[in-house]
Amino acid sequence: MTCEHEEPAVVQAGRGYRFSASFVPDLLAVIDIVLLLAAGVIAYAIYVPYHASLLEYYVFCTGFVAGTTVLMLSRSGMYELVAIMRPVAKSDLVIVSVVSAFLFFLTIAFSLKVSGLYSRVWIYTFAALATVLLLVGRIGVAQVLRRLAERRVIGRNLVVLGTGREAERFLDTFKLKSPYFTDIVGVFEPRCSAGARAGRPAPEGEAAEPARLGSHAVLGDAEALLDYARSHRVDDIIIAMPLTSDGPLQTVIEQLKELPVNVYICSQLMDYQLRFHPALGYPRELPLFEVVQRPISGWSALLKTLEDYVIATLLLILLAPLLLLIAIVIRIDSPGPVFFMQRRLGFNNKEFKIYKFRSMHHREVPERVVQQARKDDPRITRVGRFIRRTSLDELPQLFNVLNGTMSLVGPRPHALSHNEEYGQRIRGYFARHKVKPGITGWAQINNLRGETESLSKMEARVEYDIYYAENWSLLFDLRILLVTLFVVLFQKTAY
Repeated sequence: MTCEHEEPAVVQAGRGYRFSASFVPDLLAVIDIVLLLAAGVIAYAIYVPYHASLLEYYVFCTGFVAGTTVLMLSRSGMYELVAIMRPVAKSDLVIVSVVSAFLFFLTIAFSLKVSGLYSRVWIYTFAALATVLLLVGRIGVAQVLRRLAERRVIGRNLVVLGTGREAERFLDTFKLKSPYFTDIVGVFEPRCSAGARAGRPAPEGEAAEPARLGSHAVLGDAEALLDYARSHRVDDIIIAMPLTSDGPLQTVIEQLKELPVNVYICSQLMDYQLRFHPALGYPRELPLFEVVQRPISGWSALLKTLEDYVIATLLLILLAPLLLLIAIVIRIDSPGPVFFMQRRLGFNNKEFKIYKFRSMHHREVPERVVQQARKDDPRITRVGRFIRRTSLDELPQLFNVLNGTMSLVGPRPHALSHNEEYGQRIRGYFARHKVKPGITGWAQINNLRGETESLSKMEARVEYDIYYAENWSLLFDLRILLVTLFVVLFQKTAY
């Protein structure tokens, strides 16, 4: 009996992009603040005659009530997905939060002897209108989220890698809890032979029946999971196998570290009273240990995307005359195209074409094995030597940033032949592809730019790349970009 490799209909849900529900709580908090401020302004416009001397008091009250109400809602768990999707059932907590915020304010106002400055009709209207707007707003948000989930615009795609009773228990628990916006799009077993146990031998001449875990067809082993996660949208991988199998479990985790996903462990420890780190959107009843976290996700991913598009656009506008001049000089200096394009591996091992100014003599037949440029390399043209030394040949990669295949900062993409070579020689090499490749990177500003003439130098570069992916911040990116300017001016390793 072999493992099943054909994808059933349910697995097709894993294809395409779905926005993560992790944005929902923060967006709802912003909506709540806007509604609360609007309630205060509307009540003021209707019931309070304008007095410049009193305006600041009403502004303070409105801001205080809005901030305190949102804080109370947060402390009450009203920004968890379970509460967001059940607005009517949780309406009492909305009312309690609004009333508590007003009571806090009135206590402060009475203590400061300024309560007489406020219109009682305005306060009552503000409180009632705030409550109504919050309840209606939350009901509307829940309806919109349901529509988006039905159309598969938002959600999380989950894959289970497990075997035996542990996997079956997790699948049963998942079915019982039914987390919002989360779909199991694939089930895999660590070994093909393990999956074969669940299937039945087929009569002669008929197709073999696929192995199954519960109601799910087993799509393959751990290696098949790696291929699946690179060709489908996968947000989380749940490992449900005995923790006693240290060797296989450790091997599986090391393999999954190369993927840009969250990895969790779920096993027989669910019977113990331990504190777990749940993935957003999962109810706390699902016992999950987080062992691998997807880098640069959620709001961080949005912030980095804005950074890339804004800065890349500005640089292209400012550098347009320089780009045109370089293109003209290259055409005059030697025959051949202005741009050099080469296939590279990018985010999640997806191939893309990288753009550079051509710095070497053009060859009709490209090299099968790409050789790194060396000092006094005869393939480099006169203009090429200058633009390589000043890194001007990298400027066309700003177009890669705008088409989404690269970032301003990230691990430098290597030639395909180098990936094949070092992927076999360096453990965890492909973990550097958990984020988009960059024009510059943490390794490049730490004297690891240019030719990697030794294995140890490439290992060091990989370590720096992985460190960057796991410790990203906007300030970290800006620091790398700033230091890159000085490295380019005084570098000695580029040729």
